[in-house]
Order: sequence, then structure tokens, then C-alpha cells
Amino acid sequence: MAEILDSATSGAPTPAPDAGAEPPLEFNTTFQGQKLVLRVKRDGVVADLKAAITDETQVPAKRQKLIGLVKGALPPDESKLAELVGPRGEKPPTKFLLMGTPDDKLFIDPKDRDDLPEIIDDLDPDFDYQALSDEWHRSRRHAATLEKFVAKTEINWLTPRRKGKKLLVLDLDHTLLDFNRHDPPTQVSANSKRPGMDAFLEAVYEDYDLVVWSQTHWRWLELKLTALGMLSSSKFKICFVLDKTSMFRIVSRRKDGSEFKHAVKPLRLIWDKVDGWNAANTLHLDDLSRNFALNPRSGVKCKAYHRDKPNAARDA
Repeated sequence: MAEILDSATSGAPTPAPDAGAEPPLEFNTTFQGQKLVLRVKRDGVVADLKAAITDETQVPAKRQKLIGLVKGALPPDESKLAELVGPRGEKPPTKFLLMGTPDDKLFIDPKDRDDLPEIIDDLDPDFDYQALSDEWHRSRRHAATLEKFVAKTEINWLTPRRKGKKLLVLDLDHTLLDFNRHDPPTQVSANSKRPGMDAFLEAVYEDYDLVVWSQTHWRWLELKLTALGMLSSSKFKICFVLDKTSMFRIVSRRKDGSEFKHAVKPLRLIWDKVDGWNAANTLHLDDLSRNFALNPRSGVKCKAYHRDKPNAARDA
């Protein structure tokens, strides 16, 4: 296997090549706004380039998308880099766009993990979220912790609220849309939308201002919402978007006394920062009732939407 040399961003000086040695292949890319120069030995293969990318970005090879390196699908890992032909006929190609999520930034759906502790079953009729909420709010310690969390969380408005309108907080994944985490962000399509989603948002917008709150990072939310036209619609407007960094972790207790940790979407974060919105005029639509565990009276649970399930086209 060819030796990976270095990257221009590493800060280490590039050693002088041996006399007579062929210069390495040099690839230029941009990742999260930073320019990278990756150098791989001339007899290197695609796998070596991916390894160099991992060293610099912490994005594993399996999640790397090298867009524009070649025309069509990326060749197998054992393909010689020097023999690749770029989309404009250049041989070998030298530029591409890199997309992918580093390990420490990745949100993994709990259903895709085997190593997580047991979480509450939303269909369990024995779990009383109202009792949990009442007990939690009676604790001064809990109230102080939540107050600090709310104080340090910012709201970035996209569209001003309308006077007299109630508030509808909308979950995204499996409520309005079904994004598969294995799908490349560049392949977001209208097929991701729940059937009737646009018509639903247009209808409720007559009486409610809309806020999206998703358990996903903002950089992916913005990309997907923009691609689907949800931030530029003339039929409805989104006031602001909250991502997973605005979710608050609590410890819940089952009736058998066992405890489990999970994240919630505390509506107090909005109510404390926006005058006029409160428990009397707010609804929170989500496919997971544990997300509104602290505000169950405002929560409305919907059936989870999965686009690959039978009859998904009728799951409005």
C-alpha cells in the first residue's frame, strides 16, 4: 500500500523528496470552509486518499463523499489514483468537493445503535408523562438547571412572529419528513416529505406561527430545509429553527423505580424568550412523546412516518 505523506493543514513541514523521486499526487478540496491539500504517493490508490482525508478531518472513509473527483460513481478503493480521469477529462483529477460528518459530530438514530441503554417505549400505557412533568417542575434544583440552560440558548429569527397567532412547534424527522441518515445530503428530494405536508403547513399557518425543532444539527437542517423549499415558501413561513443543541437532558423514572436518561424539548425555552407564547396557546407536534415529557399538556403525538414502509404514500 502506498504511503500517505501529509496534508498542507497539518502544520508539519513537508520533507524534501529524494533525488530523482517522482513528486506525489496532490489533491485540493474544501471541507467545512477550510481548504485542504492532500498529498499521496504517485502509486497510491483511492483507499489511500480516503485515509489521508480521515487523518485530516476525522470523517471515516465510509461516510466520505468525494464529489467531482471523477464523472459518475467513485471507482473501487483499489483503483490507482494516477489512472483516474476527471469529469473534464483531466488525468489524474486534482480537485473535488468533500462532504461527510466527523465521528464526534455525528448524530445516530437510536434505532441504529446496539450499545445504548434501554429507553422508554412510547407505546407503554403504564408510563405517566404528566406525573413526571409535575414532579420535575416541583423541584427547585431542576428549575434552576433548566433556567441556566434557557438563558444560554439563543433564538435566531428567520421570520418575525405575527401578532395574535398561536404557536405550533414541529418536529422534523419522521413527523414532517423522513430523512435517512445514509442518504447523501445532496440527494434530498421531495420524496422525503410526508404526504400532504405542504398542504398541512399551509392550513395551520392561518392560525399558528411555525417553529421547527429537530434532533439534528443546524448545518444539516439548513441544507435539507433549503433543498425542500421550506425556508422560501410563499404559502407559509418558519419563524425560527432549533436543533439538537437546544434539547435538554433529564432523568426519568419508570413505575418500577428504574431510571433512564433522555433528551427533551422544553417549551419553556421559547416561552421565556418570546412574549405572548405560553402553555395556553402552544402545541408541540412530534412522533416521540418523550420529547414533550416536560410539557405533556401541549404535546400532540403523531404516527411516525417512514417512507419505505408499506402504504407510506397514504400516511398523511
